[in-house]
Formats: sequence, C-alpha cells, structure tokens
Amino acid sequence: MKRKVSTLFLQGTLRAKILTLFLCLIAIPLSLQGIITYNKFSASTEWRTAEYTGQIVGQINRNLERNIREMKRLSLMPLYDPEVLSILKEIQTNTSATSFLSMEKREKMTLYISSLSYSRPEVKGIQIIAGNGMIFSNLDPSVMKSKGDLAEEGWYSRVIKEQGAAVIIPQHRPGYYLDASGERYVSVARLLREPYTKVPLGIIKIDMKMAMFDQILSDMPFTKDGSLIIVNEGNELFYEKRDSEGSPGYRTLLQETDGINRGDANQIMIQGQQYLFVDHQSRETGLVVISLIPLDVLLAESNSLRSFTMLIAAMFLLVAGGLAIYFSYSLSKPLVQLKEKMLQVKRGNFHERVPVDSQDEIGKLSEQFNQMVEEINRLVNEVYLSSLREREAELAALQSQINPHFIYNTLESINMMAIRSGNYDVSDMVSSLGKLMRYTVAREDGHVTLAQELVSLQSYVRIQKIRLGDRLRVYMDVEESLSDQRIPKLLLQPLLENAIAHGIEHQEQGGTIWLTALCQEGVMQISVRDNGKGMSEQSLSRLLASLRTPMQQHEVTGNGHNGTALRNISQRLTLLFGDEYGLTIVSRPDQGTEITMKIPLDFQKGESRHVQSIAGGR
Repeated sequence: MKRKVSTLFLQGTLRAKILTLFLCLIAIPLSLQGIITYNKFSASTEWRTAEYTGQIVGQINRNLERNIREMKRLSLMPLYDPEVLSILKEIQTNTSATSFLSMEKREKMTLYISSLSYSRPEVKGIQIIAGNGMIFSNLDPSVMKSKGDLAEEGWYSRVIKEQGAAVIIPQHRPGYYLDASGERYVSVARLLREPYTKVPLGIIKIDMKMAMFDQILSDMPFTKDGSLIIVNEGNELFYEKRDSEGSPGYRTLLQETDGINRGDANQIMIQGQQYLFVDHQSRETGLVVISLIPLDVLLAESNSLRSFTMLIAAMFLLVAGGLAIYFSYSLSKPLVQLKEKMLQVKRGNFHERVPVDSQDEIGKLSEQFNQMVEEINRLVNEVYLSSLREREAELAALQSQINPHFIYNTLESINMMAIRSGNYDVSDMVSSLGKLMRYTVAREDGHVTLAQELVSLQSYVRIQKIRLGDRLRVYMDVEESLSDQRIPKLLLQPLLENAIAHGIEHQEQGGTIWLTALCQEGVMQISVRDNGKGMSEQSLSRLLASLRTPMQQHEVTGNGHNGTALRNISQRLTLLFGDEYGLTIVSRPDQGTEITMKIPLDFQKGESRHVQSIAGGR
C-alpha cells in the first residue's frame, strides 16, 4: 500500500504535488491538535463523571445500609418480648391444631406487630410465622392468609440455613398475600429461636415496598437514558430504574455481560451502544449498586467541541486550499509552459520558444531549452536533406541496374513457348510472374488503390496455387466501398507469403487463408487469417517484441522468414499513421494465425500534414 501511494505521488503533476504538500502541512497539525484535544477532554469528562457517579452510588448504598440495619433491628425485637416468645412456644407444643389459641393472644400478637410497623411507611407488612405455619401480621386479615405452607416459599430455605441471622431477600411475591396486584417486595427475615435452648419457634419477615428505593433515590441526580440497578452478590435483582425504554435493564445487562460485579469504573458495550459502568458494593449488606450512563450522552459536550474543532479546521483548510492553489499555479506555470513547448517539439515543430520571465532556476532551464531546440532544428534539417539525397541516389542506382523491358520481353517469350508446347501451367505461372513484377517495379508515388493491390495479390496467389495445388485455398471478402481507397503499395503480399510459408506449406493437408477488408468507424481494417499450425505463446511474444525493434541496415529484407517483412510492414504503418496503426497478431498452436492492420480512410491527408510538418522544420 505504501509503495502504491508513493508511485501515485511520483506520477502526479508538479501542481498536484505542491498542492498536496501545502494541504498536508496544514491538515496534519490541525487534525492532530483536534484529535488530542478531543481525547483529553473526553477522558477528563469520563473520569470526572465516573468519580461523581461513584460517590452517588456509594451514598445510595449507605442509605440502603441504614434502612436495612433498622429492619434487622426490628427483626430482633420479638426475642426480647417474653409474651411473644410464650405464645410461639405454646403454638410449637400444640402443632396439631390452631383453634386452641385464644383471641386475647391473637390480639396481643397483632398489636405487637402493629407497634413495630408504626410510622414506617416503607414497610408493607411484618409477619411472624409460627412453626405450624400460623401467620400473624399487622395487615388486614382480608388481604392475608391465616396459615401458609412455608416449604413452598423460595426464601424459606435461605432463612433456615442462616440459623437465626438476618437474611436479605431479593424481589419476590410472597404466597401469603391474597391481593391480585402482583406487587413484588424486598424483605428482611430471621429465624426466631428460644434464647437459651436455641429451639426454632418461628420466623419474622419484614416486607419492604419498592417505594423505599424511590425515596432513597429522590434526592439523587439521575442521568437521562441511564439505568440504576441494585443486585446482591448472587446477581439477584433488588431494584432497577430506567429513564426510558431504550435504557438497558437488569435482564439485558445479565445477558450481555459475563458478570455484573465489575469492581471499578469501566466502559461496557450493551446492544451495540457504549455505556459507562460504575458500581459500589456494600460490605455490610453485600448489595451492589450499579449505574449505567450512555457515553454519547456523557460526551455530548465533547462532541460539541469536536464539531466546533472540525468546523474551524475545515475553514482553515478552505483558506489554505485557496492559497495553496494560487501558489502552486504560480510556481508551476513556467514549468507547464515548458512542458507544452516540449510536446510541440516532440510533434516536429522546432520553431517553438519558451518565454523567459525570471532569472531563477526555471528561467535558466528555459534558456537552455531554447538553445537546445535551435540546435536540434539545425541538425534535423541537415540530417533530413542528407538522408533524402542518399535515398534518391540509391533508388537511381537500383533502377539503373535493371532493365524492366528486357525482363518483360523475356518472360513473354517464355510464355509463348509454353503455350506452343501445351504447358499451360507454366504459361499461367510466367504470366502471373510478369504481372507481379510489372506491378512491383512500376514507378508510382508509393500508394495504390485497394483494388490494384488485390489484382497484384491474385497474380501471386495463382503462382502459389500452381506450386501447391489443392493444398492451398484462398478466399477474399472486401467491401465494395473500399475498392478505391488508397493504401501503401505492396502491403498485403508479405502477409499472404507469411501465412503460406509459416502456417500452411508444411502441413500435409494444406490449409485455407481468408482475407477480409471492412470499414469500422472511419478506419479500414484488413485481416489475413489462416488455419495453419499457429504459434506458441513464447514464439508469439518474440515476434511481437521483434516488431518493435528498429530495422538495421544489415538485416535481410528478401524472404521475410526471420520476421523482417512483418517488421517492415508494422514500421511502415506506424511511421505513416501513428503508433495505434501497427499490426495486431493473434495466434494459437494448431489453430492458426490472424494478422490485422488498420489504415485511416483519410490517410492521404494525414500524410500530407506529416510531410508538411517535416518540411516546416527545415
């Protein structure tokens, strides 16, 4: 990834690099400053909130300790009343019936319990349950059972297990209440035992309303969308308060955490939302008070600071971006002009000059460029004229060595002799060879129509068919509208010769060659395809690489078996029409080869412009 970014930066323009550099020098410090400020402020806010919340939950726990301590004291009171103990002992010794207990004793128990609950609005009811299940309470008999089966109560086994110690019972619905409200209570219960013999006489159970917790929390601040949960060491629920339905409750917390008691302030993820978790455990009661505060609410002020910082940073970036654009364009303008002039020189216009407006390094570079262009222009003119004269001399020497009329007359004589002797195959071959040579050495401007090229190509095909017989099959499909289009002379014969020599000739069954010419989007596309032996991927790669190799003076140019003919055609096309008009070769082993060339339909105009550009350089 780092290498890719470095490559993109190196390939970018100078303006883009300068602009990127300016923006980075401004954006990076601003971003770092904003991130550090936000993180410091958020951490400080979270720490202060955790500290303050810890004090609150600690105070809640101390208030609970005071209330529960008072309930434990009340649960001891029957042990100091001889009459109550006497009544419980009497019931304990007569467990077979309950009707024996006099109304006076019943009233005594009721008045005693009522005195215990006097001026205690947080207490729902105080029940003293004798050993035979008989229930005494301060509540109206219409809402209470007179006798109950303690074995069915879930809290009973806890009370028996503690052997007289006070037991704090979490939220539950006692079975001795007759009302259908379904209200739940938190209770303090104790096993009443005879002080001297330790014989169990019954149970005292004090049921506290849930309003007791609301009263304790009434003066405590409660965060919006937060939760307050009170549990014991066994994670049993005593109380929960949620400000909204979206706040996590006891069951949600129990399901999404490994354990509720976490000890210190921490962050916790519940239902995809982050919460600040603060808890406090009472050493006296074992109750754990848990506070859950949503971080997005807690950090609302930090988020406002972050938004403000981002707004300021964006404003600075806009101003810095404008300045960076101005300076980058000012600094890079001379270099852009130099680049444009270099492109003009690359296209052959050697009259371009770069204006020199300064004496700095860029100005010195511009001066050196102007001097270089002048020298190139002079050398190009000298080399062009020298090369032109050399080629004209070579052409004249070549033409002087051959007397075309002598060759034509000789071939005509051979043709007549073959006809008189009945050797018509020889006659056809000699006649085709004569037409082919006449077309080859004819003095023209180097361009012919496609129809003329195809007529010459048919003469070549006749010669090869006489040589190969039925092993060679050639089909030509040319659009009629392309017949008068002009193409470079002797462009197609090397392609057929290559297909015969390398694809078909060495196959016992021979093969077929298809030549097609069609027009696509203003471009004439000529393809020569055979079903010969084709080429391997390595051979094709070597051939394609050779097409891009410049022609050397010592290379053989006659038979094309070393790829020179194809290279010559490819370079003729690219020199005349541009790099996009070279040869395209597709080949697969035992599936044949297809060679395609493209020629612009207005290439004569393009050539005229090319020649004019060279002449202008002189």
